[in-house]
Amino acid sequence: MDDDKRFKGLNLPIRRRSFLAGAGLLMGGGLSIPQAFAQQSDKTGTVRVWGEPGPYAGVAVQGMNEWAQKFAPGLTFEIETIPWDGVYVKLMTDLAARRPPGIISVESPIAMQLMAEGLLTPLDDVVDQVGRDRLVKGAEWNYWGNWKGEQFILPAHHQPHLLLVRMDIIEELGLGDPDTWDWNDLLNAAKVITEKKPGMSGFCMALGRNLCTDYHFAALLHAAGGRMFDPQNKYEVVFDSPETVEALTFVQELLPYMPKGAPEYSFLQVVDSHVTGNTAMSFYWGRTLGRAAEEAKDVFDATEAFNHARHPKTGRRSNWNDYQGWCVPAQNNPYVEEAKAALAYYQTNKEWLVRYCHSLMPNVAPTYQDVLDSDELKNHPIYEAKPRTVETYFRGSLEHSSSTANEHMAGSNPFAGFVHGNSILAQTVQKVVINGMSPADAAKWGAGELESIRRENIRLID
Repeated sequence: MDDDKRFKGLNLPIRRRSFLAGAGLLMGGGLSIPQAFAQQSDKTGTVRVWGEPGPYAGVAVQGMNEWAQKFAPGLTFEIETIPWDGVYVKLMTDLAARRPPGIISVESPIAMQLMAEGLLTPLDDVVDQVGRDRLVKGAEWNYWGNWKGEQFILPAHHQPHLLLVRMDIIEELGLGDPDTWDWNDLLNAAKVITEKKPGMSGFCMALGRNLCTDYHFAALLHAAGGRMFDPQNKYEVVFDSPETVEALTFVQELLPYMPKGAPEYSFLQVVDSHVTGNTAMSFYWGRTLGRAAEEAKDVFDATEAFNHARHPKTGRRSNWNDYQGWCVPAQNNPYVEEAKAALAYYQTNKEWLVRYCHSLMPNVAPTYQDVLDSDELKNHPIYEAKPRTVETYFRGSLEHSSSTANEHMAGSNPFAGFVHGNSILAQTVQKVVINGMSPADAAKWGAGELESIRRENIRLID
């Protein structure tokens, strides 16, 4: 889409195209190139880079190709877009054919699985060159992927889903400040909106058998203090718990105030529901705001993001934050050193790191403090229009981070990829919202499925 059209509704002085055209002049380059990775390579060929759907991986690959032009003119880095649920099978197929990608950027649950399987190259030398002291405040290197004392994942971004709220509706109905809400307040707001705004649902989250439901429900589970596995006790399954039952009960209570199609919803349906004005509140990542900026200025203007409503007893406001990163396959990969060098180059260049974040604002948050604090990052229409919301995604969310890949940020979960590959959490939710199973029975069912995954893959922790 033409960038002039993309931001036509924002009425702000700078457009994305204008920023990208002048980024080099604004920044004057990045940090110094790590000398260990500034060596010439005479290798030739195409380094395949796998990335999830979205423009940001393509921006990073442009940065890698800038490295290649300077230090390895016989190489070209090429992006291949792969859906999350296709990565593991495709990697196994390509490894068997001795044709793996050179670099992978993938969501954290599958990265943890690949790391635990021994399929990745340690990247501690790259981390040293990038700078161990650069991480944003509130994050740690192990959040991206550390296994048995080695770092296997280099940060790409962090990406939390938050509570998106139409503040015009909230203010009209006198529902207070969403930043002060607990679960009871959120439930009440969803109920009041549904009752008093005909044709509008109070709240929306994904409830289909898919990853989005896994991620949305996991935030509620963790806010209640629950989890799937206990990393301090050989990852024993602890899902059959009062906390799981409470989270499932809350979903059950919210269901009457959601769109009727929610039990089939995945990622884009939740975005559609919010952007088209069919719901007043939703769980989602920053992509919703970017879409609203393009298509629905009134929704964009009215929507703000907040950390999730507090659990009434634990006080937790857990989100599901994808600490997504870059990894380098170890087997049959002829470009390991070149991949590491290109990653170090782009990761130490502020211009490329800002471009990466700007490619889909505010969906992908910066991982390094120098980038987060930079004036250049703020030089974007959405940042200028919604500074509090963008800051919540980029900074305020960090203290509430959790994910299925690292529950309560207490340790990498080697089973997370298998859990999502089988949609265990989503199936558990559907047992309640579709099949009418009690939350207690659904928790027992889910625990049994998780036990099977642990038993079948126990080799990863032995």
